[in-house]
Amino acid sequence: MKRLLTLALLLISIATPVAADTTMTLTEPTHRSVTGVFINDELASSITPRGRLGKLLFERSGRVDKFVIDVSLLEEIQDLADGYRFIDELGEEIEIPEFLIAQIWLDTLRNAVRGKQVVALPYGNPDREFLGKKAPGEYEFLKETAQVRLRAALSVPVEQGESLESGGESNQLLRNLSDSYRKSLRVTNSAIPAPEIATLRLRIAQLLSPDLPKESVTPLAADLSKALRDNSQRLRIAGGNYTITSSKYDLPVTVTNDFSVPAKINLFVRATNSRVVVGFIEPLTIPAKSQLQVKVPLEVIASGDTRLEFKFITSSGAQVGQIQYIPVRLAVISPITTSFTTGMAIIFLLAAVIQSFRRIKGRKER
Repeated sequence: MKRLLTLALLLISIATPVAADTTMTLTEPTHRSVTGVFINDELASSITPRGRLGKLLFERSGRVDKFVIDVSLLEEIQDLADGYRFIDELGEEIEIPEFLIAQIWLDTLRNAVRGKQVVALPYGNPDREFLGKKAPGEYEFLKETAQVRLRAALSVPVEQGESLESGGESNQLLRNLSDSYRKSLRVTNSAIPAPEIATLRLRIAQLLSPDLPKESVTPLAADLSKALRDNSQRLRIAGGNYTITSSKYDLPVTVTNDFSVPAKINLFVRATNSRVVVGFIEPLTIPAKSQLQVKVPLEVIASGDTRLEFKFITSSGAQVGQIQYIPVRLAVISPITTSFTTGMAIIFLLAAVIQSFRRIKGRKER
C-alpha cells in the first residue's frame, strides 16, 4: 500500500509541470525623431492587444519573476498616451490627440512589476561592443541614466543591466555620427549641464541600437545631424566688422546663450597677427536664453588689417562650440608717426614765420 502511494505521488509530480521562473524583455528600436514626431505608426500598432508588445504584456501566461526593460521604450509610449504626431505612408503628418491604449499598457506594466525583479537596459539598448570600446564612460552614463529614469517611471527598485546581445551591429553611418559629436556633447555638458544636451546624448544611444531597421536609419540620422548642428550654435559670438582708431580700445562683442541653463564659461580671444594685443577677459556667466555684451581689451601696435579668433573654453581648456573669426581694421596713427608729423608741422610753421618776418623787414629797408 505504501509503495502504491509513493508511485502515485511520483506520477502526479511528473504529470504536473512546475511553473518555471520566466523573464520578460521589453525593448523596441526607436520610432521617434528628435522633434518628437514619429516617423511611422508602428509603435502604436505594436502595443495594441494584437501587436507584439501588447500580446507580450496582456496575454502573459505563467509566472514572470523578472522584467528587463528599456526605459526609452516607455518614454515613447508615454508620448503616444499624451497625444502624438506621425508621418503616414504618403509623407503627411497625422495628429492623434490621445491614445488610450498606450496609458492602459503602461498601467498594466506598473501593476505587473510590483514585487518583481526589474532590470534596466542601458538607455536605447545601444551597441555594447561598439560603445564599450569607443566610449566606456558614455556606456556607463547610459546605464546610470536608464536606471534612474526607469525607477521614476515604475516606482519600484531597479537594477542596472547590460545591452542585449542581438548578434548584429549598429549602422556605420550612425557610428560615424556618434564619433563626430559624442565628445563635444560630453564637454559641453560638463560646462553647461542643460537637459537638451543630455537628450542628444540619449538620442545617439537610441540610434546605435543594432535592431534599428535599415529603412529608419536615413530619416533619423538626418534629423539627428540637424539637431547636433543646431546645438553647436546655441552658444555663439555675434559677427561684425570693426574699425579701431585709438591705440587702446575695449571692443564690444555680443555673446548669446540659447541653452535653458546659465553658461559659466571662459572666452578666449587672440589676434591672427602681431598688429594687436588682446588683454585679459574675466570668466563669463551668461544667463539662460539671453545675450551679454563683453568688452575685449585691445592694444594696437600697428595699423592694418587683422582677424580676432573667438572661442569658448571650459576651466580645463576644452573648447565648447565653434570658433568665430571677426575682421578688424586698425586705423591708428602710432606715437612715432604722431611725433614726426607734429615736428614737421612745427618746422613748417617756423619756416613760414621766418619767411614772413623777412618780407616785413625787406619792406622797412626800402
